[in-house]
Amino acid sequence: MSRQSFVIIGNGPAANQAAESLRSQGSEAKITMLSKDSFRGYLPHLLPDFISGSIGEESLYFRPHAYYKEKNIFLRLGQKAVGIDFSKRRIFLEHREVISFDGLIIATGGKPRIPEYYQLFEDLMLTLKTPQDAKLWISKLKSVDSILMLGGDLTSLSLTRALLKMGKTIQFIINEDSFWPIPYSEEIYKAVAQRLESKGVQVVHCNKIRRVTQIDENLIEVDTDTCSVRTGAIGAFFGLVPDVRFLVRSGLDIDRGILVDEFLKTRFEDVFAVGDCAQVYHPALRNYWVSIGYQNAATLGKIAASNLLGSDLEALVAPESILDVGGVKVNTSWWTEF
Repeated sequence: MSRQSFVIIGNGPAANQAAESLRSQGSEAKITMLSKDSFRGYLPHLLPDFISGSIGEESLYFRPHAYYKEKNIFLRLGQKAVGIDFSKRRIFLEHREVISFDGLIIATGGKPRIPEYYQLFEDLMLTLKTPQDAKLWISKLKSVDSILMLGGDLTSLSLTRALLKMGKTIQFIINEDSFWPIPYSEEIYKAVAQRLESKGVQVVHCNKIRRVTQIDENLIEVDTDTCSVRTGAIGAFFGLVPDVRFLVRSGLDIDRGILVDEFLKTRFEDVFAVGDCAQVYHPALRNYWVSIGYQNAATLGKIAASNLLGSDLEALVAPESILDVGGVKVNTSWWTEF
């Protein structure tokens, strides 16, 4: 009998933990990690520290290249999956290669969420999801001293702290799209606005942005329904959406993300989904929840690996720790850190 082949699509916290757990639990299967990115797995919550210069680039990454060779894990960077045939257990890559699998863990993560009415101005906004995004910030910050922050997810608050330490001037627009994944309320608005202002951030009170105009390379004018703001750069931070578009016709059950049961199993045998791309069923809630944050993703990756090897571990969290955000159940352990 040929050796089993396990494939992990993704290269983030959930994917790396899944690969490590598969190998550490004694599996002798061939383990392949497919990543559309050209860089190793990294710690996203450290990106603001990299931008501020508090840490070097190498500190961002989970493991050196040598680790994957030592553990006999085939890390294939720059390999984008574009489709899966679950009946024949095959993965199709962008360059037309086909990879077979016996077991599969989907950990494709998320991509920056830009609300529809901001997408017109998207080319003038910086996001922060990857080391490449961080390098764009580093380059831009060499020539600008003022930044306008839109949104209000954890990344925006972490980056604001880092930028203030760098002596930058920060303006922050807060409205109903802010604080993802935390539900917007007047109470949270007042608390966060007060906290920002106490740290020297100018909070701009408005409901919507009407127009964004690039005056020159380092000056942008933003017209809102209450005032006009001039800034050197705009950061867009509205949370993440699951990166699962290539799977919508695959036969998987997909809502906001890939629907899995409390064991992280999809409808297909030995196929699991974890991290930001998954919605996990919670028996007590009789509903699905999504996991946000580095530690949550790593935990799910470990559980999925164990279950692929034959365990029956449940990915359960206390119901009271799950928030209802616009009808989406969200478990996040870090939003109170700011």
